[in-house]
Amino acid sequence: MAALSHFLNLDLVLKSKSDFTSLIAHLDERVHVLHHQEHEQEFLLVLETNGTGSPHPITCTLQFLTLIESLPGTAQELWNGCTSRTFSYGFEGGRDFPALDVTIPADLLLRIAGLGADVGITVYPCQICGEDDPERKDARYALP
Repeated sequence: MAALSHFLNLDLVLKSKSDFTSLIAHLDERVHVLHHQEHEQEFLLVLETNGTGSPHPITCTLQFLTLIESLPGTAQELWNGCTSRTFSYGFEGGRDFPALDVTIPADLLLRIAGLGADVGITVYPCQICGEDDPERKDARYALP
């Protein structure tokens, strides 16, 4: 079975001194809330778009940009008050060719930067790689 690298998802990770409840209420059905919690006097909100079909990094980026750029007053104030905003792209690494090549076009990067957001990239270990090697399989769960 081929183990190709592929795009998993795009998370929008926000941190703020203010609660995100009203932002979540505004975004309602257009996003999926993965995490919303207060920790040490800071709120963390992690969102994914509610896209259908096979996710693509450009499609997910455009969906988030459209949502954020159209935020009304109070939701926009919450966005502006964030201490951190990150478009966090998740990929799973593979062991087979071809290599995964993804480009985020300059116009989207400019829009992301214009919103005061960062870009993060996470490459997760291949989940099926090394399944036939018991030592490697067990090593995935070992503490560093």
